[in-house]
Amino acid sequence: MTQLPLEESPADLWSGPAGDPLASITAYGIPAPQGAISHNSAGRGYYTNEKTLRPWRNAVRDAAMATLGTHQHKPPTKERRGRSGPCTECGIPRRDHGLYGGALTVLMVVTVEPLLSPRALPTTRSSGDWDHHGRAVGDALTQASVWRDDAQVVDGRVRKVYPGHPAALARPGAVIHVWQAIWA
Repeated sequence: MTQLPLEESPADLWSGPAGDPLASITAYGIPAPQGAISHNSAGRGYYTNEKTLRPWRNAVRDAAMATLGTHQHKPPTKERRGRSGPCTECGIPRRDHGLYGGALTVLMVVTVEPLLSPRALPTTRSSGDWDHHGRAVGDALTQASVWRDDAQVVDGRVRKVYPGHPAALARPGAVIHVWQAIWA
């Protein structure tokens, strides 16, 4: 089986649609994958890596809000309309609270921590599945009100890279680009 070096992957796989993206966000921190939910004895769901996932999602959320000037939906008190009511900061209902509407294309390049051995790429789950990194970043961008819901992403691409790769950041983190999806 012939294997292409990562640096020689097809260029169109990692470039977005023509034109400048609507948003480009860079977040730094230790990327944590968002995997399956486990349940405790009371039936409450939780992520087994909550201690690493929460700081990573917060870093992405905060970077997005700082870059785009958005804010999280702040629901009214339960006495006044429940969690889906209008945001107490801007008055926009939860279902419409997001900077970008419509179908979106997203490209994420996640730089994970350095490899222990630079000779081979890992084949274990120590750095997380590539799609779980996309789930963590997507949910953080929903919290940051970049979009109303990550279901708007119709073309989402995630690339997990290591320091030293041409697309990698100098330290762990992620670069996220968002475009309006255009149907040709």
